[in-house]
Amino acid sequence: MLGILRELFTYLPPRRTFRFTVLLAGMVLVAVLETLTAGVISFYAASFANPGLIIQDYIPKAQKVFPWIPSLDTKGLILALSLTVIALVVVKNAAAAVVTYATNLYTANVSGHLGRLMFSGFLDMPYEWHTRHFSADLIQNVGWSQYFGLLLRSVLKFVSDTLIVAILLTTILVANPAISVLVFLTIGGASLAIISHARRAIDRLTERQREFNISINRQVSMAFHGIKELKVYNRTEGFIDAYAEEFLGLARIEARLGFVNQLPGWLLEILGVGLLSSAIMIMFLWFGDSTAKITGTIALLAVTSWRVIPAMGRILNSLNSMRESLPYVQTGLGRLREVHARPRPARTGRPARKRFEEAFRVENVTFGYQGANTFAVEDLTLTIPRGQVLGIIGTSGAGKSTLADITAGLLPPATGELLLDGRRLAGEDLAGWQSLIGYVPQTPYILPGTLAENVAFGVRKEEIDMEKVMRCCRMAAMDDFLHELPQGIETYIGERGVKLSGGQRQRVAIARALYNDPEVIIFDEATSALDEKNEQAIQNTINTLKERITLIIIAHRLTTVEGCDRVVWLDKGRVRLVGDAKTVIAQFRRQSGEAPEIEGSRGGDA
Repeated sequence: MLGILRELFTYLPPRRTFRFTVLLAGMVLVAVLETLTAGVISFYAASFANPGLIIQDYIPKAQKVFPWIPSLDTKGLILALSLTVIALVVVKNAAAAVVTYATNLYTANVSGHLGRLMFSGFLDMPYEWHTRHFSADLIQNVGWSQYFGLLLRSVLKFVSDTLIVAILLTTILVANPAISVLVFLTIGGASLAIISHARRAIDRLTERQREFNISINRQVSMAFHGIKELKVYNRTEGFIDAYAEEFLGLARIEARLGFVNQLPGWLLEILGVGLLSSAIMIMFLWFGDSTAKITGTIALLAVTSWRVIPAMGRILNSLNSMRESLPYVQTGLGRLREVHARPRPARTGRPARKRFEEAFRVENVTFGYQGANTFAVEDLTLTIPRGQVLGIIGTSGAGKSTLADITAGLLPPATGELLLDGRRLAGEDLAGWQSLIGYVPQTPYILPGTLAENVAFGVRKEEIDMEKVMRCCRMAAMDDFLHELPQGIETYIGERGVKLSGGQRQRVAIARALYNDPEVIIFDEATSALDEKNEQAIQNTINTLKERITLIIIAHRLTTVEGCDRVVWLDKGRVRLVGDAKTVIAQFRRQSGEAPEIEGSRGGDA
């Protein structure tokens, strides 16, 4: 636990570490006030049993230390002690309220800070890293950042209640050593026994709880992402049954955890009543103490038990909460270690745009996905002059999309270089190149928002340039359906663009690419999922962009690249043939990827 806390604090700024120590100091103050209040209440009770003894013995002694204390009769004593008890309880509870609020605010801020670190870390990880991870798990990991705060809150509550118990029991030890031994042995022994028996059960149950949560989240994510197919195939029952089965298992686990968490309080309450009754019998029958002494001691024991027994229950609950949080915190810390092991990019706003004057070149590039037995792209060289429309064709698995991702700077080559106008691209230069690129994927993500929010993707709503959005929509040839939208570009178009056709969604993606004022647009099989009519509409849109923007068109359908200036034929990650569209398409159609290699083309300069 200490090791986890030390690691957790390494991710917090110094001011939050300082605030943690301030909270600890506040908890010490609350513990002292709790003890002082318990002592005054016990003295208050004793004064009713024998007020004369208090007036004749205790007040003169107190006046020697505090001369400003007046002489009191019985009524004055009761009045003074009554007001003192009220004032102390008010001050104690006010201090406890302030510390509790500050603790909750602090732990919530820690959760938010670490959640932001994790979220930003995930977003900064390389694109290939995201291809190896299930997005639902990453989303859940960010959501689990609340357990960082829960762990710290449990630790702080544990410290606070431990201080209260320690100071109160120390007071009893001074007041009556014999009784205090009974208290220590009974409460301490019982607490240790409960902790030792509950610890293993909680560890086992919380690990199972974490597994059920992961499984439930995956079931829900997969069902919602595949809702269209589920509806078509009428297979929703399978996901519903799987969800119900997992949730039933989670419910059983949480019921057991709830029982284990409540059990210490019930057991300690029984022990508290037995302890108080035993103390009365021992003092009265064994020691033969006076009624005043018994009354004062019993009052102290009663007040102490009133505070200590619930505090011990809270201590055990805090320990249980810590153990419940540990699997989630350990997972979160593992993610934080993973993302922080990589250098974090400096966040200085949008990178400076590079100048693209002559050509972009992929030179002797090789790339393979982690865990794959073969390279996706191998020793590939390709030159893309500025202003050219380049088509890339090949069978499935030829490396077309991988080449697009490399060109966009998403996948770093294992060997080889990316060059812009002869200058090597890396670091800030690569980011500057990416600022020139627009990207239109086969299946664009349409967020649940307005058309304008989707075109200005990632821009805060209040910062969207509506005139620019409209201009980009017209450039993307969206006039044919813009006038049908009831609120124009501010029309809500539904989650995943369900209110739009496939061709309309693709044109939204083109407008999104244009919003960034690109000099290069990559179309990654942007028409492969469309019918002939929609494909022609997108093709017409592409034709309007020629000569103004460098276009890289990756296509499965050969008709998509017939109007390109040049076409590259990829085969198993290598350039098989490059040339004018008519020649390359004819060769590809005749040979269907099974023709012998063309001399000088394999691995050569394109």
